[in-house]
Amino acid sequence: MFCTKCGNETPNDSHFCRTCGHGLTSGAAAAVAPAYVPEKRKRRALWILLPIGLLLVYWLSSHRTGTQPLQEVPKQQRIQTIANPALLIKATGNSYLRLDVPPGAGSVHLRGSFIARGGMDDDIEAYVFSDDEFMNWQNSHSAETLYTSGKVTVGKFNIDLPDSGTYYLVFDNTSSLFTQKTVQVNATLSYYQ
Repeated sequence: MFCTKCGNETPNDSHFCRTCGHGLTSGAAAAVAPAYVPEKRKRRALWILLPIGLLLVYWLSSHRTGTQPLQEVPKQQRIQTIANPALLIKATGNSYLRLDVPPGAGSVHLRGSFIARGGMDDDIEAYVFSDDEFMNWQNSHSAETLYTSGKVTVGKFNIDLPDSGTYYLVFDNTSSLFTQKTVQVNATLSYYQ
C-alpha cells in the first residue's frame, strides 16, 4: 500500500505512514500508488530539460529563415539659422558664436556670409574652430582652424564640418588697436540626424 500524502510504500497492515505520519485508509483506494513524483526526480528532470531547452532556443534563433533585417530609419536634415542684427567687437578683442551639433549627426555643413563695419578699415578675421582647438586659440596656443577668412570686410564660408560636436565661429578684431567693429552674420548650420 502507498501513502496518499507523500507517496511512500508502507506495509499493508499499517494505519499510519512511517515517513510522514499521515493516517492511512484501508481498501482499494489506498492500494493504488498516487500520481506523485518524488522531489529528486523533479530536480533531475529539470537539470536535463533546462539545457536541452536552452540549446533549442539558441538553435532556433540562429537559424531563422524568412526574417527581414530591421530597416534603418532615414535621417532627416536639420537646419539652424544663424542671424544676428549686429555683433559688437571691441578694439583688440574678439567675439564668437557657439555652434552645437548633437551626437549622432552627420553630413554637417556651415554656410553663410558676414560683413564688418566700423572705423577707417573695416577689416576683420573670421575663423571656425572645433571645441578643443578653440580652447587652444583662446589660450594663445597654436590651433588648427576649419576655416580662416584672412583680413576681409565681407566674407563667405561654405564648410563641411566633422560630424557631431561643438564648433565656434570667431570674429577677431585684435589687429585694430583703436576701432571697434560691428559684424552682421547670416548663416545656416545643417546636418542629418
